[in-house]
Amino acid sequence: MPVIDATFYPLIVTERPTELFRQPPAGTDMGAARLCPITEVRPGDWVLGEFERPMNPDRLDTLMQSVACFPALPATLNGYVALDGQSPVWHNDETALIIPREYIPGETYADRSGGYRVGDRVERTFIYDPIHDDARDTVGKARPVIQRGTVTDVDDGALSIAWSGYWANGHKEEQAMRLANPEDIARERAVFGFAVGDTVTVEGSYATGVVLELYYHPWAGAPCARVFWPGSPWDNYCSYDFSPTTRYVHKIPENTYSITSRETRTNAA
Repeated sequence: MPVIDATFYPLIVTERPTELFRQPPAGTDMGAARLCPITEVRPGDWVLGEFERPMNPDRLDTLMQSVACFPALPATLNGYVALDGQSPVWHNDETALIIPREYIPGETYADRSGGYRVGDRVERTFIYDPIHDDARDTVGKARPVIQRGTVTDVDDGALSIAWSGYWANGHKEEQAMRLANPEDIARERAVFGFAVGDTVTVEGSYATGVVLELYYHPWAGAPCARVFWPGSPWDNYCSYDFSPTTRYVHKIPENTYSITSRETRTNAA
């Protein structure tokens, strides 16, 4: 076969802050950092920064590190990529600075060298296409969202997962899945009082709801939640509730999540 010349993209790290910016897991091979088209970022790759232009081997570009580096959960929508699974703010033609998931040390949150285990708390991203206008969405304006669940069975690479809550109108083909980050869950609870996937109730009620997403009221700034109430006498859409998080209390003690489980999805490409 013919020999193909390799193309090299120079990468010079001049400075990297140690405070305010979230760091990859201890022991990560920082020398493995590399540039790639943003559309080639895979679930579990650690995103260190991005540049608002395509890759160009004839030009030395400067990339800024993101506010906090994070393991990717990419979903593509209308020319944009939601690297975090829910924020479509990166253009398809941008360049990303990443550490490939293979260079993250074993037995950490971002390790992808092994399979999921029963009891792992996982999260996936998919495209939600609303069929009604409501407090969060407008018909015709699809957006990526995340959903958390728990692995209930692993059999020869096939996973059974109990997903928390339900999005009316379903979702398009699943884009990506990873192990849920306990730091993200703790951060959500610190800010909103709850995390996505938590079960809640209201005073004087026996009903159990599931937190689907958390957000701030558009003008009041109050922390709010979209809650799904399974078993509602209404149709699937009307079983949603949009209210300040101060209205809810935990239905059961807060879940705890192990950070030692591997996150490779063994039954998907």
